Amino acid sequence: MNRLSTLILFALLPLSLAVPAVETNTELAIIGQAFNSSDNSDAADQRLGLNLQTRLTHNTKSGNGTFVFQPFVSWDQRDDERNHTDIRELNYLHAFDNWEVQAGIGKVFWGVAESNHLVDVINQTDALEGIDGEDKLGQPMLRVSRLFEQSTLEFFALPGFRERAFLGPDSRFYLGLPIDDDKAQFQSDDGDNHVDYALRLSGYAGDLDYGVAYFDGTSREPSFIPGNEAGSVFLPYYAQMQQWSVDAQYTKEAWLWKLEALNNEQSSGSYSAAVAGLEYTFFGLRDGVLDTGVLLELHQDSRDDATNVLLQNDVFIGTRLAFNDEVDTALLVGGFVDLDDESTSLRVEGSRRVLTDAKLSIEGQIFGDIDPENRSFGFKDNDYIQLELQLFF
Repeated sequence: MNRLSTLILFALLPLSLAVPAVETNTELAIIGQAFNSSDNSDAADQRLGLNLQTRLTHNTKSGNGTFVFQPFVSWDQRDDERNHTDIRELNYLHAFDNWEVQAGIGKVFWGVAESNHLVDVINQTDALEGIDGEDKLGQPMLRVSRLFEQSTLEFFALPGFRERAFLGPDSRFYLGLPIDDDKAQFQSDDGDNHVDYALRLSGYAGDLDYGVAYFDGTSREPSFIPGNEAGSVFLPYYAQMQQWSVDAQYTKEAWLWKLEALNNEQSSGSYSAAVAGLEYTFFGLRDGVLDTGVLLELHQDSRDDATNVLLQNDVFIGTRLAFNDEVDTALLVGGFVDLDDESTSLRVEGSRRVLTDAKLSIEGQIFGDIDPENRSFGFKDNDYIQLELQLFF
């Protein structure tokens, strides 16, 4: 898919630019990372990367149709495994009466929680871009939506599964497991050609925003099976699953109450998981120049297996600062604590606009005392700080 997306990207980009009335938004990100020392001498202590993505939008003369094309290219100075291209979006959306039909490659986001997007299941995670799961690959899809007064009913047909790419032993954030992702295994006889389906009802009722969804198809998160008798290599295994999920956010004055929950059934068994939390914001501090939010989110997973499940019994505590200045300065600081083995990590994210059309961001994470049986133990020597300059054209 990576080679195919590269060919399509370079073939369609000049065609898109030649179409009249195309709105173009381009983002170039210059990324610098610095890490602490590592047991892996081949992993770089510093790295420089570039991300380039362009979003091309064309509205038809009737006003009912919209074409979108968003290619993505990532380059890393030190780590060739991070170099990749993708088509984040390439689709046509047609609206008529109270209906919308979208066909092509698209991105869909579900969820309300800050520290983990538990129910966000449509798109595969782009694990080459980071460990927070925020970056997603484009997903081939047909989406049909019916719009009501206060809600939307959506049906998804998802042909063509996107496998997750994993970093090797010479990369930072290596999981510590030798994975041959070129030989992925699938429960379905159709392999990565299995057609998945999803249905979602979302909307609002007073101060409550909600979403209820059902997904039937290939799990985006693989398990791992031995690839040989010696167990020296492991293969990703993608099971079939049926999943019900709900996400909801209740807003009352300065309070936000959030919930994401799911029930997942596979041939190996079923499990349930949830993240629930709250956020309270103190507005107008320091003569109105500072808003401060306090966040608390609790993660639960019935599998209760810290070795294979990252957030099975954990709490996230954080604070969000918005400085209400002309350059939109914001800062989020938070930490995770495993309530079973007391493993901890601290994360910081901040940003502000600079120059005329640019944004400067900072990101960092410190992995504290991580238990050897914890899923995140492989990250223990990967404390890092990252600066990113985004230029918008």
